[in-house]
Amino acid sequence: MSAPVNEKTPLIIGNPISNDEEKGEGRERSGSHASLSDHKGTIGMLGSIAIAVNSLTGPAMLNLPSVFQRSGVIPTILTIIFLCILSTWCSLHMANTISKVRGNAHFHHEIEYSEAFRYFVGRKAYIFTHICFFGCITCLNLASIVDTAQVIDQVLSRMKGGAVAFEWKQGGWEKIRWAAHNCSGEKVQNGKCIPFETGVYNDSQLLTMGYLICALIFLPMSLKDLKENSIFQIAGFIVLIVISFQFALTFYMEGLDFSNVSWWGDDWGDMFGIILFNFAVVIAIPAWLYERKPEVCVHTAVTNSSIIGFVLYLLVGGLGALTMPNISDNMLASMMSGAYGTATEVFSMIFCLFIIGLGIPLFSVLTRLNLTGSGLCSEFVANIFAVYLPWGTAWLLYGGVGTTWLLGWGGIIFTSIIVFIAPLGLSLYVVYTNDTQGSVPVYGSYVPTKVKQEIFLWILLAASIGSIILAIIGEFS
Repeated sequence: MSAPVNEKTPLIIGNPISNDEEKGEGRERSGSHASLSDHKGTIGMLGSIAIAVNSLTGPAMLNLPSVFQRSGVIPTILTIIFLCILSTWCSLHMANTISKVRGNAHFHHEIEYSEAFRYFVGRKAYIFTHICFFGCITCLNLASIVDTAQVIDQVLSRMKGGAVAFEWKQGGWEKIRWAAHNCSGEKVQNGKCIPFETGVYNDSQLLTMGYLICALIFLPMSLKDLKENSIFQIAGFIVLIVISFQFALTFYMEGLDFSNVSWWGDDWGDMFGIILFNFAVVIAIPAWLYERKPEVCVHTAVTNSSIIGFVLYLLVGGLGALTMPNISDNMLASMMSGAYGTATEVFSMIFCLFIIGLGIPLFSVLTRLNLTGSGLCSEFVANIFAVYLPWGTAWLLYGGVGTTWLLGWGGIIFTSIIVFIAPLGLSLYVVYTNDTQGSVPVYGSYVPTKVKQEIFLWILLAASIGSIILAIIGEFS
């Protein structure tokens, strides 16, 4: 006979569960995992790093050059370093906490993000993190869809007839076109030859052909699972490394102009919010732990991914800011304006499709897994929220500055909670209430005492809250 279950007691998943026992049901609720002990992960180290790095190089990465120019070199680099270290420890603590679920030291059971909170804290925390998790990834997904659609429209604008869009005006749709050859030489040189540019269509609702093509390519992939997407993530990771270095070489050959940036900047308003969005790797940790091969070291995969992400931020963000004056919020739109040669345009398009575009199905899969992981809703309903809702609404943000606003406030409200505060708060709660050590070496070979763990977690939590307060002050100022 199994021990009685309450709202704050972790279970061994797979044991018989009565109808009135809410916690620990996992996927057994829907009967989708009849024999969880037979599950074997298939994602190796390369796939693991690919998923993590691709989570670190989402749509907010395209905003980094403009952040460098507005906020200055020193504040931006210090913020990236600080959040990189903080994000790494948050991810490792989250992984270690999941390993403390009874019977899950080797991650044989599927414990999604919000499910971990139900095991250790209760249903209210479970529902709250569901809402924040959905908000966090949906913001990332919306921004990714818009950025990818903009770049596809940039390609179409070079073709005969130009890019096509349908603009909502006075109760009806009006077909409009935009062609790159209509741009002045000054606009091309400044990287401002951008289809349906911000400032002209701020108050318009545009449904573009680039958006429809983007949906045709990536929406079907969003309906697949994480294992099926892993091969695409590996391909995207390889493309990311190759093209990032190509970008760095292009920037260097174009000439680095230090007058494009300042040391301290003059606008720090959305700096924290946008950079926060770059460190959302923890959202992929729970699903990845279940699907990774047992021999893949969690500590190695997470720390190496953070280091790679940091280097890429400096290469693409820093050098891009030094090369392109008055760069647009979507860096790729400026790079494809015609000012930097055909090769850069082609590589920008590939970067967009393989890096930003492939992030769309990854975000959709992670959202769906979190919704279905404990039987909160069926896969059909989860797909409505995780896939069809973002695709049905992202086009409303196309014509204005919505993505920058989304990254700024979305990073503060949702990403800060899901990526920083919630994992650290859960880890601190579990350290106080649970004597299990966990199987992830959060601090490498160093094993701190329980008291030292508590102190360190309080410091990390205080640092997270402090950075969020700074971000809020910046947005209002």
